[in-house]
Amino acid sequence: MYNLLLDYFHTLEPHDTMTQDQYTDPYSDFISRDRETLQNTKHPLSGIRVLELSSVVAAPFAAAMLGDAGAEVIKIENPSAPDALRGWGASPECQGIEPYYFHIGRNKTPITLNLKTPEGIVAFKDLIQKSDVFIENIRESSLNRLGLGHEVLLELNPGLVIGKITGYGMDGPLAARPGFGTLAESFSGFTSINGFKENGATSPPIPLADMTAGIHLAFGVSLALRSAKRGVSGGQVVDASLYEPLFGYMGGECVNYSVTGKVAHAIGNELSATVPRNIYEASDHHHIALSCSSQGTWENLARTLGRPELIDDSRFLTNADRIKPANRIALNQIISAWIADRPAEEVLSIFETHGVTAGPVLSFDEISKDEHYLARESVKTMKDPVTGQGAQMPNVPFRMSESSNKVRFPGLPMGAGNEVVFKEILKYDDNQYHSLIAYE
Repeated sequence: MYNLLLDYFHTLEPHDTMTQDQYTDPYSDFISRDRETLQNTKHPLSGIRVLELSSVVAAPFAAAMLGDAGAEVIKIENPSAPDALRGWGASPECQGIEPYYFHIGRNKTPITLNLKTPEGIVAFKDLIQKSDVFIENIRESSLNRLGLGHEVLLELNPGLVIGKITGYGMDGPLAARPGFGTLAESFSGFTSINGFKENGATSPPIPLADMTAGIHLAFGVSLALRSAKRGVSGGQVVDASLYEPLFGYMGGECVNYSVTGKVAHAIGNELSATVPRNIYEASDHHHIALSCSSQGTWENLARTLGRPELIDDSRFLTNADRIKPANRIALNQIISAWIADRPAEEVLSIFETHGVTAGPVLSFDEISKDEHYLARESVKTMKDPVTGQGAQMPNVPFRMSESSNKVRFPGLPMGAGNEVVFKEILKYDDNQYHSLIAYE
C-alpha cells in the first residue's frame, strides 16, 4: 500500500512554504515546517490529505489515527462554535490545556470556516478538491441544506473517500436518530453485560463506543484509499455507525445466544466463557488481574497455589466444568483466599517466577512513572509548540519497522492553521484571506 501511495504522492502539487516573516500567527511557522517535514519523511499515508468536519470523539479520533500514519489532517471548526471536545475535562488546574482535545486533536491543523457564508462554501469546496479524504459526522440533511451533500462532493472530487460516522448508520429505521456513544454502548448490548449483576447495567467510564467506531472508520478509509485517486476516480462513502463496532466485539456472546438461547448478563470482572479470569485483592489492598483462560495456564496456577489436586477435581477438570456457576464461585474463593494472605508485590513475584499470567492493576499515577511505559514510550510528553505547555498522553499504540507513525504535536488552538491552509494550500492572496476571515 505504501508504494501505491508514494507513487500517487509524486503526482501532487509541490509544497510551497512561506517565510516566517510573512506570518502573523505564531503557530503558522510551526505548522508550515511540520508540513515540509511530513512530506520528506516516510509515512504509511504520505501525500494523503484529510479534511475533517466533525466534533467530539468518534470521527475526530478516526482523523487523528490517519494523522498518526502521516496524513495531513485539516480540522474545520465553526468560528462561533468550537468543537465541544475542547471543553471536556478542562479546568483551571489544567492551566490552559484542553485534556481531551490535546489528545484527539493531535497531528491536526485546525482552521475556522463559516459555512453559512458564500466565501466559506467556496473555500470548503476548494479544500475538497485538494483532499483525498473527508471525515464528517454531520447530519445528512444539514450537509444537503448547505449544498454539500455527498453527491456534490464526489462530483467535485471523484476520488474523494468520505468517511461518515452516525449513531445508527446511514440506513435502517433509526438512521435519522441522533447518536451518542453512551446510547450506542447501550444499544450494542455492551452495557447490559458490563458491571456487576447486583448493580445493574453499567456504562464504561470512557467514550468506548466512540473510540471503537473511530478505529473502524480509520480502517475502512485506509482500505478505500487503495482504489482512490484524488480528482480522478475511486471515491466512495465509508458508512460507520457508533454501535456496530462495539457489537462486533461481542460476537462470541451473540453466537452463544443464537445457539443456546442463553442471554449474557453482567458478571463483574469475570468472563462468561472462561474461568479463572478476575480481579483479586491482595493483603495490602492493591489489586491483581489474573487470566488463566487455557487449560495449561489453569493447571500452572493450581500448582503455584500449592493445590495440584485441584487439577483433577471434577469441578475444575475442564473449562466447561469451571464455568458452571457453583464451580466458578468455589474456584474464585480459593484463589481470593490465597492472594488475600500476601501483599501484591509478593504475589506478582511468585506468579512471575512460575509463569502465571497475572499483572498489577495500575492507576494513572503509576502509569506515568512505570519503567515499561517509559521505555517503550507508551506514554509520551508532548508540548504546545508556542506556549511550551506540556502533558503526558498515550502514544500511537503500535510500531512499524520500516515507516514512521507517531504523534508529532498535540491539539492546537482553534484557527491556528488558518494562514497556512488558506495561503499555502489554497494559494489565497491577502485580500482573499482577510475577506474570508472577516466573515467569521
